[in-house]
Amino acid sequence: MENESNLQVTFSKRRAGHFKKASELCTLCGAEIAIVVFSPGKANKVYSFDHPSVELLVDRFLGRDIPPPNNEGRHNHLLMNH
Repeated sequence: MENESNLQVTFSKRRAGHFKKASELCTLCGAEIAIVVFSPGKANKVYSFDHPSVELLVDRFLGRDIPPPNNEGRHNHLLMNH
């Protein structure tokens, strides 16, 4: 994209859409999902959606011995890495 502003708007809309779909999958199917995305351009921010947590799911994916979650809270949070 040629314009930084257009790029940010497109990124924000797509990020919101993906996070919404992930939330729906968690609610409807009981899926455990982690999404981590980095903003384009110079902003270099990190955004994540997780249920139950990014750390738990990454550890499980990497084969580390982590107990299953207790499913107490489903949440969506924003991490800013700066």
